[in-house]
Amino acid sequence: MSIKDYPKKMQLKDGREVTVRPLARDDFERLLGFFKGMPAEDRVFLAHDVTDPNVIRKWTEEINFDHVVPLVALDGDQIVGDGTLHIPPRGWMQHVGNLRLVTARSHRKTGLGTLIARELVGLAGSMDLEKLKAHVIADAQGAVRMFEAVGFEQVAVVPRLVRDQKGAERDLAIMINDVASLTRVLEDWIQDSMIPAFRSPGEG
Repeated sequence: MSIKDYPKKMQLKDGREVTVRPLARDDFERLLGFFKGMPAEDRVFLAHDVTDPNVIRKWTEEINFDHVVPLVALDGDQIVGDGTLHIPPRGWMQHVGNLRLVTARSHRKTGLGTLIARELVGLAGSMDLEKLKAHVIADAQGAVRMFEAVGFEQVAVVPRLVRDQKGAERDLAIMINDVASLTRVLEDWIQDSMIPAFRSPGEG
C-alpha cells in the first residue's frame, strides 16, 4: 500500500460514502473548518490549538510524507475525519510509528475511525514499521475506547504529564499495538460489521 493508491471511496455502516485521500495544500480551509466545527469539549483534549490558522497552515503547506502521512476523509466537500501516521527518525524507535486520529461527531459510530485506522496501519506496514503507539489524555474516554476498539492496549498512564488546551494538567495514556496484529483485527472487524466499497476515481 502507498500514497499512490488514493483517493479511495468507502462506504460507512450507515450507508454514507466518504472519500479518503492524503491531505493536500489546498485543504487549508476545509481542515480549519473541520476543527473549528468540533465542540470545544472535544478540542480541549487535542495536542495542538487546531483553531489557530497558523497551525493548520503549517500542516497543509509543509507536507512531507517521509515524516508524516496525513489522511483525511471527506463527505462531499467537507472533511469529517483526520488521521496521521508519524514516522520516527533513525534511532532505537525507528520501528515504532505514532498514530493520531479524530472524527467529526456527525460520523462517529459509523466505522469511519476504523476505516481510517486501517488505511494508516496498511501504510505503516508498507514502511516496515512494526509497532504503533497512540498518546491519549487518559480521561478522554471516547478516544481511549476508539483505539481500544481497533486493538490498542493501554500500557501506561503517566500522571499530570501534559496540559490540555485550557492549561489543566492531565494524565497521559500510552497505547501500543503491533502492526501485524492491528492488520488482522481491523480486517476481521470490517468484514464482520460492514462492506467497504473501494473504487478508483471515475468508476461507477
